[in-house]
Amino acid sequence: MKLAIPLPAILSAAVLLLRPTPASAQEAPLDPARQRVVLERLIGLVSDRYVFPEKAVAVAAALRGRESAGAYAPLRKPDDFLAAVNRDMQDAAGDRHLRLMRNPRIVARLRAEAGGEKEVPPEFLAMLRRENFRLRKAESLDGNVGYLKLDAFVELRFVRDALLGALDFLHASSALVLDLTDNGGGDSETADLLLSCFLPEGTRTTESWSRETGKTTVSAVVRPPGVKPMLDTPLTVVVGERTASAAEAVAYTLQQARRAVVVGSRTKGMANPGRLFVVDDSLYAMVPTIRARNVVSGTSWEGVGVAPDVPLPPDKALAGAVAEALKGLAAREADPKERFRLLFLWRDYAAAVNPPSPPDGLLDACVGAYEGGQRVVRRDGSLWFEKGEVRRRLSYVGDLTFAVEGRKDYRIRFPFEGGRVLRCDVLWFDDTSDSYARARAEG
Repeated sequence: MKLAIPLPAILSAAVLLLRPTPASAQEAPLDPARQRVVLERLIGLVSDRYVFPEKAVAVAAALRGRESAGAYAPLRKPDDFLAAVNRDMQDAAGDRHLRLMRNPRIVARLRAEAGGEKEVPPEFLAMLRRENFRLRKAESLDGNVGYLKLDAFVELRFVRDALLGALDFLHASSALVLDLTDNGGGDSETADLLLSCFLPEGTRTTESWSRETGKTTVSAVVRPPGVKPMLDTPLTVVVGERTASAAEAVAYTLQQARRAVVVGSRTKGMANPGRLFVVDDSLYAMVPTIRARNVVSGTSWEGVGVAPDVPLPPDKALAGAVAEALKGLAAREADPKERFRLLFLWRDYAAAVNPPSPPDGLLDACVGAYEGGQRVVRRDGSLWFEKGEVRRRLSYVGDLTFAVEGRKDYRIRFPFEGGRVLRCDVLWFDDTSDSYARARAEG
């Protein structure tokens, strides 16, 4: 039996890419009377809908206490009022999904959907297309490592064709890097489709309890038509501090199923799915209504985030993920020549993650002319390889060896003995090499 529940978060299509907006000059200030109405509506929603009833009591007490103390009265600008209310709710509940936000367009859309309107505004569809449905990149990287960057999970009916096209393009990849570093979540069906690429059908993933229904359900992987599974493709997921909600669910589910290695920084920690509720003509609230936990771990990432298997800062996470993929491919490769090529490629990415330092004196010793009309010069603190009109920067990757800017098929090694370099060796990706002595005038 297959039970399907949504992964965090439950958001309507028409509001997915609309963001809370700063207050406009035309909006009336939030006087104490309106503040009181907003707070009572918000407290009512939290008390009736929030998945943690005991925390709902604490939130209500905190908001009423602050209002009674006059803390909100001076905050007439909507942005200031929202910041204070959200801070107080965070202090009381510690739930980053629980928020009061402002956007009149979202409020109008929520009301239209609640009234049964299903037609999506043309301007919203145009915005989706301009954003390419938040599907940022689908590339084939070095070593046939596929790369997919998704910055949101747009509702499946809009993104399906683009996402399936990207996955089809990457289907023959030897390994795949899934980049969710800028993905704040979105549509559960899109997240489910992505999981169905990498997990066998019927795999139990999440157990959820809904306060609204009082029922517990268990989700299992269901593969939609048109999805080509990549069950045996090694997978690395890149995450960061902006990774949230449904994107965290994908990363955590794959990690706990031992299906992917997670690389990067700890994520936001927004686990429990919720709904958007209208508060007034311009304000709306996100209230978690479902408590979710992973079937394998028995826990979730709520409040703590997804901990990466390989912790790396944001500026090194992608290089680290590709290095992880190449290293894994090399370890599984039976052909010695192909293994050498994969490790040859891996070295550049590994050096980007942990840059080695050249021995003292090496850079200056490399400078000069070599046979074949080749020359090495030092400019702006870096070495440059020159031959005719060709000029390429050299980057040290360890073992007296330099990567060559724009070239993945060879590197240059400078044997360094007694403070001198007498030749350079061009090391090719197929484990062959060519040597060039110093030009005679260089001695």
